[in-house]
Amino acid sequence: MSSPSTSAPPGPRDPATRSAATRVDDDALLIRQRHATVARQRRRTRGWLRSLGRSNRLFPRKLVVTRDGKWIIAMALLLGIGAVNTGNNLLYLVLSLLISIIAISGVLSEANLKKVTGRRQHPRELEAGEPTMLRTEVLNAKGRGAFNIEVDEVIEDEALALRPGYALHLRAGEVGQTFLMARARRRGPVVSAGLRVSTSYPFGFARKSRVFDEPARWLVLPPVLDQAVDGVGSGGQGHHTQTRTKGLGSEFLGLRDWRPGDARRDLHWKISARRGRLIAREWEAEATRAALLEFVHVAPDDGDDPRLLDDACARVAGMCAALLDEGMAVGLRTFAGTVPPEPDSDGAQLLRIRRLLAVLVLADRPPPPTWPLEDGDWVARVRAAWAVHDRLAAGHPLVWPDGRGPDAHERVRVTFASRAEVQVDGRPPTVDVQLAVNGDVVSVERPQSDLQGVA
Repeated sequence: MSSPSTSAPPGPRDPATRSAATRVDDDALLIRQRHATVARQRRRTRGWLRSLGRSNRLFPRKLVVTRDGKWIIAMALLLGIGAVNTGNNLLYLVLSLLISIIAISGVLSEANLKKVTGRRQHPRELEAGEPTMLRTEVLNAKGRGAFNIEVDEVIEDEALALRPGYALHLRAGEVGQTFLMARARRRGPVVSAGLRVSTSYPFGFARKSRVFDEPARWLVLPPVLDQAVDGVGSGGQGHHTQTRTKGLGSEFLGLRDWRPGDARRDLHWKISARRGRLIAREWEAEATRAALLEFVHVAPDDGDDPRLLDDACARVAGMCAALLDEGMAVGLRTFAGTVPPEPDSDGAQLLRIRRLLAVLVLADRPPPPTWPLEDGDWVARVRAAWAVHDRLAAGHPLVWPDGRGPDAHERVRVTFASRAEVQVDGRPPTVDVQLAVNGDVVSVERPQSDLQGVA
C-alpha cells in the first residue's frame, strides 16, 4: 500500500505521543505548507501576469479585449503604420477616429460600471450534474442608468460550469435581478473567491469588470442513483424504532385543538370540559424497522482525489432512498460522522444523509491542499487519514469514530471490491455490498452467520 501523500512535517503522527504545544506547532506548519502549495499551483495555472492582474489593490478594474476589440486595435496599428510611411492626411484622420472610439469606449464603460454592486440571493446547496438557477440582485446606486451588466462568480477550479446572468438596463437607483446558470461537475464543497460585475458597454470592444471580495461557499450534494438493497427489510423480526411522527398508530403522541374532520373517538372529553373547548388526541405512527448503512470509504486505488468517491456516494444515497421509500428508519455511518436512523419526513432524513456524503473524503488519504476546506477542518482530515492509514498498514481492523454506533438490527456495509480485505470492528453486517470504482454494484451478499440468527 502506498504511503499517503501530503506536505507533512517530520515527527510522530500520533497526537497522544506529543504535547499540546507540539501539536499546535505542527498544525501551523501544515497550514503554512498548504498555503504555499496552493499559491504555487495558482501561479502555475494562471501565470504570473494573470495572478498579478487579479489584485484589486493594484488593478481595481479588469479589462479583457474581445474579438471585435482586437480587430479595431489591429486596424489602428496598420493605419498608423500606413499614415507614418505615406504621410496621407486621410489615413491620419481615420486613425484619429479609431483612437477616439477606443478612448470613448473606455470612458463610457467606466462610467457605466461605477457604483454598480451585486448581492447573492441564491441557496447554498447544489446537486451534482443538475443545472441550478442562482439569483443575484444588482444595485445601480448612481444617478443615471446602467446598461448591459453581466454578473458572474469567480471560481478558482472547474467545479462549477457557470453561465453569467445579464441585466440589460438598470434605471437610476434600481435593484434588478440576474440569474446565473450553474451546473456542478463534482460532489463536495465549492468556494467562490468573489462576485464579478462586468460590462461590454458601449461598443463591445472590451469587457471591463470589477471583482468584489465576497467569498461564498456551496455544498454540492451527490445525486441519488436508484439502487435496491436485496435482503434488507424482509421478515417480521428485528429491531424497531419509534417514529415520533403523527399517524394512525395506537401510541399516544399529544393533544391539540379539535379540527373539522377529526373522528369523535379522538376527542378527549375531560380535557375539553376543563379547557372549555374541544381537544383532540394525536397518535404516533406505527414503529418502523431500522437500518444502518456503514460506508467504508477507503481509497479504491492509489489516487488521493476525493472525487473518486463521487459515484460511490451517489450509489449509497440511492440505497438509503430505496430503504426510506420502504418505510424504514435509515441512518448512515462513515469515518467522518454518523446520521442516526430515522424515518423520512418530507425528505429531511435523505437530505441529512446526502449532506454527510457530500463532505466525505478518502478515509486513508489526506485531502489535497487545494480541496476547499477550512484550514482547521483540513488539518483534522489529514490527521484522521494518517491514523486510518497506519492501522491499515499495521494490519489492524478499522474502528468507527462513534464506537458501537446507533442501535439498528439491519446493517448494510458498503465497501469497494478492490479493498474487500479491509476489516472493520463491530457487529457483522446483515448485507455486504461491494462496489466498483465507478459506483456499480459488484456483489450483494448476506453473511451466513446472519442467516443463522447470529447478531
